[in-house]
Amino acid sequence: MKIGIIADTHDNIPAIKKAVRFFNTQDLEYIIHAGDFVAPFSLKELMHVKARFIGVFGNNDGEQKGLLGVCNDIHIPPYTITIDGKTILVSHIPEMLTGSVNMENIDIIISAHTHTPEISMGKPLYINPGECCGWVSGKSTVALLNLKTFHAEIVDLSSVS
Repeated sequence: MKIGIIADTHDNIPAIKKAVRFFNTQDLEYIIHAGDFVAPFSLKELMHVKARFIGVFGNNDGEQKGLLGVCNDIHIPPYTITIDGKTILVSHIPEMLTGSVNMENIDIIISAHTHTPEISMGKPLYINPGECCGWVSGKSTVALLNLKTFHAEIVDLSSVS
């Protein structure tokens, strides 16, 4: 089972559309958004993904009621979900996890906020997809994770057609 991971979209509609097109070619079961959608109009673009969509709020998601009006599967972080027998903890700000969550049964941590893509192998596996928006680094990135093999990769959307 494969999942797509995205974060920090920050209303960049062209980048969001490119991410959606890419994700829709990957035979994904889930898309997880680690926060900072910003406005409901940009979340509407993300709703064009074929996979089931789950997200958490980020520190720039002030219009939470409007976002929930577009998608009711957005949660206050940290949020834990079990997919295909793997327990995944999703939070926008990595520092929110320090001391607040028992990591003993967590298989995967997904966070964002830094706009810097990162994958750290281990238990738990840590994934930050970087920024889809590309506003800070100039690179629009997302991540893919195969839950069966635990293979994770960062995808630079400028390198996909």
